[in-house]
Amino acid sequence: MSGRYDDGVSVEPSESPPEPERSIETLIPRPVAAVLVGAIVLAAVVAASRPAFLDAGSANTAVAGPSRVGVITKDLADPSAAGRIGALAPDFSWVTPEGPTTRLSALRGRPVVVNFWATWCVPCRTEMPLLEASAKETGLTFLEVDLEEDPHAIRAFFDQLQLTRLSPLLDSDGVVFRRWGVVSLPTTFFVDRDGIVRQVEIGPLTQERVRADLAALTPP
Repeated sequence: MSGRYDDGVSVEPSESPPEPERSIETLIPRPVAAVLVGAIVLAAVVAASRPAFLDAGSANTAVAGPSRVGVITKDLADPSAAGRIGALAPDFSWVTPEGPTTRLSALRGRPVVVNFWATWCVPCRTEMPLLEASAKETGLTFLEVDLEEDPHAIRAFFDQLQLTRLSPLLDSDGVVFRRWGVVSLPTTFFVDRDGIVRQVEIGPLTQERVRADLAALTPP
């Protein structure tokens, strides 16, 4: 098998005489081998339990409750849906902090703003107070979808900035990020009352842009 470095140089393994076979006991001391085996078994157990945690409603409710952060459970999007202007917004479901499960399509009838962000994203932090003010002013639903972070860290972020009108959601495996085609943070989608994406803003928002995009969603 050959390898390739970034400079494009192909590397072939050199021929060398075969070494005599050695047993695992001579390569790794028995106590060290026991520790390694235990670590592998533990990792396998954690990996096997993770999907069940994400799919089980009771487990997701437990996460959503104490942290008061919704947890996305499933991508429900039609194959024709996409995160682009003029397309049907990709549907997904989540467990609310109160316990019940809901979905994006259940919010049709009123415009919705879907903002993708993360606590470590400086521009996201900068625009959050603006989104909070817009949510208060319009009464619309603003879904704040975070990528794969600890729900308690998300709640601490919201409490620190006193964000009470935005709805935090955790995308714990990135499926919604990928489905909406998000490649940069923050990215904000303005979805009309029929579930159609009417505007996409990549990068931090200004007050003027938010007002213009919201006005396009709610014509007089």
